[in-house]
Amino acid sequence: MGGRKFLIGLVFGLALSLGAPATAHEAHEPATSSRSQSAAPAAEGPLSGTTAMPGMASDMDHAEMADQGPKPMPQRLYRWLGAMHPAAVHFPIALFLVAALLEIAALTLRRPVLTQGTRVIIALAAISGIAAVALGWFAMGLPGRDDATHAYHRWLGTSIAALGLLSWWAKEHWVRRPEAAREVVYLGLLTLTAGAVVINGLLGGMLTHGMRHLMF
Repeated sequence: MGGRKFLIGLVFGLALSLGAPATAHEAHEPATSSRSQSAAPAAEGPLSGTTAMPGMASDMDHAEMADQGPKPMPQRLYRWLGAMHPAAVHFPIALFLVAALLEIAALTLRRPVLTQGTRVIIALAAISGIAAVALGWFAMGLPGRDDATHAYHRWLGTSIAALGLLSWWAKEHWVRRPEAAREVVYLGLLTLTAGAVVINGLLGGMLTHGMRHLMF
């Protein structure tokens, strides 16, 4: 009788000793998971998937604030003028092409009346071309780090400003003294200017939209 009670007590004690650790482990898991979840955001850095060292977030915040700090007025004006280049460049492009088309139409249709407005158009194209080129230099900065496309675009655009002035000069001389030789010089310069405008417009599109933006 006493041996039976001893065996029952032993089995009961073993059951309690095995059940207690399991219960304690179950109670410990939520606390551990909550601590790990609360510690996870602190271990993540400012960039997802990276582990931050102590003080990294504050250091990067200060660096960003330093980058976004106020710039000197000359630097701000320089960057602002460069940002105006894409808008300003459309005026000489359109004006030079319109002048060339009117001259072609006048020669083809034999209607000189079509060229009456080209004198003003070419003058405006030459002036706006100089302004667009100046803004382009503000946008690209000084030469030295240009790749091939940037270099071609820069110097071809500068050449267009010079060709525009020469076309304007040739037009004025032809209007004042209408001679065949002066007409040939004027039409040749205007044709060369219009061709350069088209090529440089394509180069500008490559710089803005990528090399494959005209793929059919």
